[in-house]
Amino acid sequence: MKVYTSAVRIKSTAKTQEVNITNQVEAVVLESGITEGMALVFTGHTTASIHLNNADKALEDDLHELLSEMIPNKTTFKHNKGDYGRNADAHLKAVFVGNSVTVPITKGRLSFGQWQAIYFSEFDGPRARLISVKVFGKAEGR
Repeated sequence: MKVYTSAVRIKSTAKTQEVNITNQVEAVVLESGITEGMALVFTGHTTASIHLNNADKALEDDLHELLSEMIPNKTTFKHNKGDYGRNADAHLKAVFVGNSVTVPITKGRLSFGQWQAIYFSEFDGPRARLISVKVFGKAEGR
């Protein structure tokens, strides 16, 4: 089994934002030479998330509207009262959405459902962000 590690770097441009990173992850998979396996996409940032969704701008907006309704940034959150910052909602949204996805690789390509794409969700931007990508599996001819 071959393992290939890389990263995707992005700079979010708004406080909350959806960034479709599918093309960047696909480029890492192609670079890896792995034809059958898995791609793990992970963010170590605690105010951001990685998830799969339909590649639709309206759904991007809907997701952030729903999360803002479910998890408003209340002044009563202890994190917002301490020395850590005023972004408790961003941390809680990230916990709710999650920090990674694993996508199968078949014949050297990411194997998605018909409308799926990989998204990075920003909840406390704008910021420079690093997304880890680990591709593992069988390389062509091995």
